[in-house]
Amino acid sequence: MVLDLLGYTGIKLVSIGIEIANICLLSCLLYLYIKSYRQIKIGFTVGLMLFATVLLLRSLFTIGFIMVDSTALGRPIYIGGLIEFIALLILLKITWDY
Repeated sequence: MVLDLLGYTGIKLVSIGIEIANICLLSCLLYLYIKSYRQIKIGFTVGLMLFATVLLLRSLFTIGFIMVDSTALGRPIYIGGLIEFIALLILLKITWDY
């Protein structure tokens, strides 16, 4: 499998890269939600802003966790970040269109 070929350092770098991509997507979403909130002040938009903020903090803490605790890195972090990236990409596409 690809993860076996990359080695430990490669997996660590790929995981950090995925989390950085997640941070970029979440920053775009947060920008769009803030822009939307300024136009129409409804509670749903506030909830979306809080949702994006919490996920943004999660991604930042995950990067810190990967860098500090070298023994806890494994496939769950890598796969979880990849699934989150795909979900955020879909959410950004839907938000951008509407």
